[in-house]
Amino acid sequence: MERTNALIVEDSPGLRELANNCARLWNEVNFERRQAYVRYKKFSWYPKHLYEKYAPMVGSATAQQIINKNNEAWKSFLELKKLEASGKLPPNITRVSMPRYWKRNGKRELRVIVRNDCYKVDLEYLYLPKGLKLRYKGELKWKGKRSRLEIAYDDVDEVWRGFMSVKVEEPPKGGGSKSLYIDLGVVNLATVWARELKQPMAFSGRATLADWWYWARRIAKEQSRLARVNRTKTSRGLRRMYRIRQRRFKHAVNAMVKRIVDDAYELGLSKIILGKLKGVRNNNHNNGKANAMVNNFWSFEYIIRRFKEKAEEYGIEVELLSEYQTSSLCPTCNVKGVRRYRGLFYCPNCDKAINADVVGALNIAKGKTIIPSPSWDRDNGLVAQPLLLRWNGMNWEPRRAMSIRPMKTLGARISRL
Repeated sequence: MERTNALIVEDSPGLRELANNCARLWNEVNFERRQAYVRYKKFSWYPKHLYEKYAPMVGSATAQQIINKNNEAWKSFLELKKLEASGKLPPNITRVSMPRYWKRNGKRELRVIVRNDCYKVDLEYLYLPKGLKLRYKGELKWKGKRSRLEIAYDDVDEVWRGFMSVKVEEPPKGGGSKSLYIDLGVVNLATVWARELKQPMAFSGRATLADWWYWARRIAKEQSRLARVNRTKTSRGLRRMYRIRQRRFKHAVNAMVKRIVDDAYELGLSKIILGKLKGVRNNNHNNGKANAMVNNFWSFEYIIRRFKEKAEEYGIEVELLSEYQTSSLCPTCNVKGVRRYRGLFYCPNCDKAINADVVGALNIAKGKTIIPSPSWDRDNGLVAQPLLLRWNGMNWEPRRAMSIRPMKTLGARISRL
């Protein structure tokens, strides 16, 4: 399996010159291929004249890596054009465009691509072609056979970021047939159930959703100000706000995924069954806020990808299962129920109420294997109310009882009398 070590590399004039020449090479190769594709629908995969022009500036191996990466981009484009012609494009792709230039807002995007045998790294320095010796910050978390190194200038944070690909040996797959079942959502980002858990767990998305809306309002306000004052659509500050909003959401998701996969590994589970949402963005909703949540906040593809990547590190398999009607059918009698306030599912046949997201997780489990009938006794509390975990900005923690602190305060007051 492949993983990436992320680094922050110190700035230097030599690095800027090398990255600028790499960007020039990419843009010239891309320009010639775009022109040739438009006119003749074909081009040369090895532009020898550009290689000979830039090899003395960036090094022969680096020039070769730039051309190879451009080849990869164009091969991907041509494959997508074939799928488009046959009407078999993936549903998440609506338009196929030619590979873009390394250019943004009239300036070149500074990037360097270094072959795996042309750089060295120790605990403090990164050694690059052209005699560059640069300090870096970051942890080399992944050990293994190194692939190519990519360094790009981040004009939002104004730092150089390095991405070192590493091929890591895959862990052995876990034995057994025990599974963990997860229902994905918005109010609750994930609701988890397994036979080995004493109680279902629900990861509340209210805090992350409130944070997302806070940054959405700040972004809208900044966009209005830019249009009114500068008559522009973007700025470094605006791009930084978008990035902060995205990073804060991803931080919460990554912490949630890590906790769930760690728990699955400790429980000895060998598979995670995820509810697969299909066609959610194609449905019309009642208001603009709901549409914004569905099309912007719901990053289900990212959540699923993170589950697959994290589970792979433990040898746990991830499988997707359709969530169709999993939250509308009773997991005990299979009768269609109704949704009540605060996310409660009511079964008219059993005359009982249960958390709707727990119903979804139980029905996902029911779709894969035979599960024992859940206890509907409200005094039991097993499925009627899952263990609710809330995001505090750093960790996912259970909701604390509000009566603990007043009792301690009252005791302290009595002791002073």
